[in-house]
Amino acid sequence: MGRQEMYRKVFEPLSRAGLEVLEGGVPEAVLPVFAVSATVSCGKDTGRRDSCADFDNFNEPHLIEHANRGWYELATSSGLFDANREFLLALPAHRYNPRVDVDRRSIWRRVRLLDGWDVMGAACAIRKGRNVLGLDECLLGSRAGRPEFMMLSLDSNVSLVGTTWQHGIGSLTVPKPGSTEPVHRILDWAANGADSSHEKRADAIAWLRRNESAVTDRA
Repeated sequence: MGRQEMYRKVFEPLSRAGLEVLEGGVPEAVLPVFAVSATVSCGKDTGRRDSCADFDNFNEPHLIEHANRGWYELATSSGLFDANREFLLALPAHRYNPRVDVDRRSIWRRVRLLDGWDVMGAACAIRKGRNVLGLDECLLGSRAGRPEFMMLSLDSNVSLVGTTWQHGIGSLTVPKPGSTEPVHRILDWAANGADSSHEKRADAIAWLRRNESAVTDRA
C-alpha cells in the first residue's frame, strides 16, 4: 500500500475514530505482534484482567458504549498509555489482498488516543477489503462492535487485546506479556520452528536476545 493510499484508507479513518497514527516512534525489538496474540491463552495467574459486554444484556448502541468503557478502564488502569496517551496498535503492513497475502502480516504503529474516540465502534468499522468469500473485513475487527485487535504499551510491559467471544465483546490485558508461558512458547516456535517465516523468526530472535541480555545485566 503506497503512502497516499495508506493515509487515505488507514490513517485518516483511524483519526476520525479517535486514533491518530504517528510517524515513526516504534521502539526497537518490541514484543512481536504475533506473540501478543498468544495472550488470549494466559490465565488469571499471569495478572490477566478481562472486561466483557454480553450480547444478551445490551442492544447494539449500548453494547458498543459499554465495551468502550471496559476497554478504556483496562487501558488506563493497566498502564497501556504513556503520558501523552500514546501506545502501539497492530495495523496491516501492506495492501490487503487475501489471495496473495496469506499471512496478512501486521506491524506495530505508534498511535495517540484523541478526544472523542470510538475504538469498539467506528474504529472497528473501518473497511480493509473483501476476503476470498467476498465478505467485507475491517482493520480492527469484522464490523462495529465486533473487534479483533492488538495493542501494546511502548515499553512492551502491557498488552491489550480486543476480541469477540461467542457471548459478547471482550477486552483483556496482561502485564509483562513477554514473561508469560503462552508468549514464550510462540516465540520459541517462531525462533526455532521449521515452519516459521523469515520475518517471524527475525522478530522472535531479536526479542529473545534483547531479554536474555536484560536478564544477564540484572544478574
